Amino acid sequence: MKVKFLMGPADCNDRNIPAYSSEYLKNLSKALGEEVVCAEMDEVKNQALPVYYIASGGAEPGFKEFYSQTKEPYILLTTPGYNSLAASMEIMGFLKEHGLKGEILHGSFETIAKRLKVLKAVAEAKEKMSHMKLGCFGAPGGLIASDADFTALEEVSGMKLVMFELDELIEEYKKGGYPENSYTEELKNKGYDAAEVDKALNVYGALKRLIKKYDLQAVTVRCFDLLKAVQTTGCLALATLNAEGIPAACEGDQKSLVSMTVLNALTGQSGFMANPSCMDPDAGEIIFAHCTLPIDMPDNYSLTTHFESGIGVGITCDIKPQVMTIFKCDGTLRQHYCGRAELIETMHREDLCRSQMRLHLDDGTEYFSKRPISNHHIICKGDWKEIVDEYFSQLDSSIE
Repeated sequence: MKVKFLMGPADCNDRNIPAYSSEYLKNLSKALGEEVVCAEMDEVKNQALPVYYIASGGAEPGFKEFYSQTKEPYILLTTPGYNSLAASMEIMGFLKEHGLKGEILHGSFETIAKRLKVLKAVAEAKEKMSHMKLGCFGAPGGLIASDADFTALEEVSGMKLVMFELDELIEEYKKGGYPENSYTEELKNKGYDAAEVDKALNVYGALKRLIKKYDLQAVTVRCFDLLKAVQTTGCLALATLNAEGIPAACEGDQKSLVSMTVLNALTGQSGFMANPSCMDPDAGEIIFAHCTLPIDMPDNYSLTTHFESGIGVGITCDIKPQVMTIFKCDGTLRQHYCGRAELIETMHREDLCRSQMRLHLDDGTEYFSKRPISNHHIICKGDWKEIVDEYFSQLDSSIE
């Protein structure tokens, strides 16, 4: 990480400041796990997260000279000596007067490093999403609150949603063929009906070709319509794409597509798009279920039929208990929910979609009963709430 070194005039500041700063950044580098060095503004501003290192009092005019070359939030790295913190407070006052957002990083090396990791992850995700194109193959199927606002989404994040007719996917499917890779080989070795697996993987192949053709970074498919058109489901296709790091949502759900993309960009994790199927408010538990999940997510899985239709190929899974994150945002990024949860068990009930998780939610079930952002929610492994909430807190100022 490169930082812009700023200090006051040399004739009224301690001559030991450069050496002190060098040692300070060396210790911060150890806590952060990557080298932190001073660099010229041209290098600093080209990073996803520009950082200003305020070395001493009197650095304020230097900040005022350079700040217009970067965007908010302005990150001010400070030290416990040489009036670094005092100068940063003055800079924060300047930013506030100009309606700009900034943050002072101060404290132990471990505290600063932890915060820098969050800010860097968010900045890199924002940069990544600003260049992404998301393909929607068919409008939301049977869903009445799962459309996104294409214009608002692009204005806020840079992500572009593009509509395609489902017929284009169907015609591509008829050409047949799919990549032979470790995932497709794994699926074919599961011992399930070979002809059904082959049909399902042809959906994967068709989507892969269309993703390449249109330079898409994520997709959603109105998959229930595939049942009649090609007598199979999109479950294996979406499971494989998600495992490959390409967010892929079911049922043409645009809000879930946006949510999966945001969560993947922020965490690097694949996401399980699922229905909240059964809720126990007293215990703070929800059973989530769907017929597909990323095949890199479970400890083990097997293949079965699609729940509603009884045809095609769905996935049933087993995952050991662990911390999970539950997430959903709307199609404008104005609203979001992010909660920590503990996976209690995966289940195999016959009256629910094939992959099932019983989760205990840290914040209970009130959000789901009173203000859910539509039906589907996205679940990933690990605790990512701090990073997700930070991303949306930064968006709040730009939306307002």
